[in-house]
Amino acid sequence: MSLFVRLFFIFLALAGGMAVMPWVGAQDVQVESLQNAVAPEVVEVSSVDLGPSLLGRLFATGVVSGLVLLILMLMSVVSWAVLLAKFFFLKKVERASLEFNKTFWNTRSLSDLNSRLSEYPSSPVLELFRSGYSELTRSNKLRDVSLPADLSVKGTLDNVARSLKKTRLVERSALDRYLVFLAVSASACPFIGLFGTVWGVMVAFEGIARSGSTSLASVAPGISEALIATAFGLAAAIPAVIGYNLNAHKIRRIVQRLDGFALDFLNIVERHLIIERKQDKTSASKDTAVAENRVQES
Repeated sequence: MSLFVRLFFIFLALAGGMAVMPWVGAQDVQVESLQNAVAPEVVEVSSVDLGPSLLGRLFATGVVSGLVLLILMLMSVVSWAVLLAKFFFLKKVERASLEFNKTFWNTRSLSDLNSRLSEYPSSPVLELFRSGYSELTRSNKLRDVSLPADLSVKGTLDNVARSLKKTRLVERSALDRYLVFLAVSASACPFIGLFGTVWGVMVAFEGIARSGSTSLASVAPGISEALIATAFGLAAAIPAVIGYNLNAHKIRRIVQRLDGFALDFLNIVERHLIIERKQDKTSASKDTAVAENRVQES
């Protein structure tokens, strides 16, 4: 966060330096006006002190304008922090998910993979596998042998599917964390800046009414000070919009991989249960045949 604070103060310094340029230009106009013997009224207007800094004049216009600019600056800094932190976090999560998905398809035993989960970095796909395998183990322990094969398989699959769905919702919620701030900044900052502009224009016209001068030179400084609030609002909103869309796209891509992994896991579980049931039936029929042979021999 210290990097963002430094960039923030550098931005303020640059803005203050650029704001000095109109003041210097105004002093040149004053000298030229005196040399050309312009009317006293024009000389008086050109000698208006525009202040040392545009930001300084903005905060000097009133508490409301200063508060608006302060809110926009804070929202801009926080938006940049969330944008960058979320971008690198999602990149890390996506890489870890791809690595675990590759390991999942290369392994031959789900129980062996489950015993080695601590060796892999945490990822949504890993948590999805952990949840599904745990529910599969519990369902196998509680399975009633007396039930029909189809009903038993369907019950186990339903339990595993519900567990995977719940874990997917939890992981999606974790991926979306703090993303709402970017959405709020993108939608609210332009209107906050517009409010600052409207308030600044009101203050500028009130000052014009008190001075009694309606020349462009007296109107322009107040209007320019008011419009800077809109510029601040757009400067805070544009990065938030871009960051929100980029991160939302990454989250959708990760969630699509989660959905695909859940379907693949259910397919594997279903094949395992069907094969296991067939083996149970075969062993049961063999035991029955052996028992009948013994009865006949006796």
